[in-house]
Amino acid sequence: MELTSLFRFFRVFGLVTSLSVPFALASDPQTIGELHPPVVASLGDQKITVFFLKNNLKTQVTGVHVPAAEIFYSPANATRPELNYVWKVEGDEIASVFFHERKTPERAGKSMYVLTKRKESNRSFEGFSYSVLELPLRNDDNQLSLNFFRGDLPESEFQNCRDGLDLEKSQDVVCAYKDAASVKKRLSLLDGQTVEDPRPEPVKASGNETTMACPSPEFSTFLAAFSERADVQKAFVQQPLQLVTTVAGDPEPELQKSSLSGDKLKFPIIPDRAKRDAQGLTLTIKEEQGNQAAAILQKPDTDYVFEYRFVREHCWELKEVMDYSL
Repeated sequence: MELTSLFRFFRVFGLVTSLSVPFALASDPQTIGELHPPVVASLGDQKITVFFLKNNLKTQVTGVHVPAAEIFYSPANATRPELNYVWKVEGDEIASVFFHERKTPERAGKSMYVLTKRKESNRSFEGFSYSVLELPLRNDDNQLSLNFFRGDLPESEFQNCRDGLDLEKSQDVVCAYKDAASVKKRLSLLDGQTVEDPRPEPVKASGNETTMACPSPEFSTFLAAFSERADVQKAFVQQPLQLVTTVAGDPEPELQKSSLSGDKLKFPIIPDRAKRDAQGLTLTIKEEQGNQAAAILQKPDTDYVFEYRFVREHCWELKEVMDYSL
């Protein structure tokens, strides 16, 4: 029997025993612990209790990978103990457990989210790394379950989100997703909901001149608004905008630089989500370091690649577009 499976057997056996015998201890210090208090999840009238069981033997085992903890659930008010394995937890601690209902057709439904926090210390970075685990709730034949789907691709921006100090550049690195509220807000934006993504209101400057309020100081939220609305793009593009295009050269392609302003600037510079989906394009954050950030628009398995470079003063502004397409 594989070592991790053996540990799982004893953990489940011990917890089932503790649930069955009123005076048994709920945690054997030599085997299991509690990484996070149990959470009750519900969907309609159905409820389950979710357990986060810590592997206390992790530091005593060598030569095999043992996760920090594992997630199990049991039907609430069950007549007999029943534990169901869900998935593993790799972080040092669980920063938050919360629920959110997705709206996009391919991910529609209520899920439980586990925000993990892990200490990271090496030659180039000192701080913490945050990751989000999505576990969908399913109700089949009045049986509620908590699931992990290997085929679901997690949002990359929620994974290994660093918060600390870049030692090589002596710059602070800020993770935009280290609490439940910020993750929920981003999920709503990804689903196209406007309830948590208010339109930036025009602000009077001086005389008859009006300017638009900054959509958000957080780059991910700013990019979501910037990519969806041409008026936001017009308000937050530096002029002249620097454009770098790839042109045929001998023997190698060359980069050609130019500047665009006024009527030469055509909007939208970044197509909105509906157009991106129709054309098979993906928009992702490449990097964010201090007051500089970059996003990539590309079509997988083709040479269609655009990089958008932003800088932040009072708000984020697009300063340069790199067209790497041939």
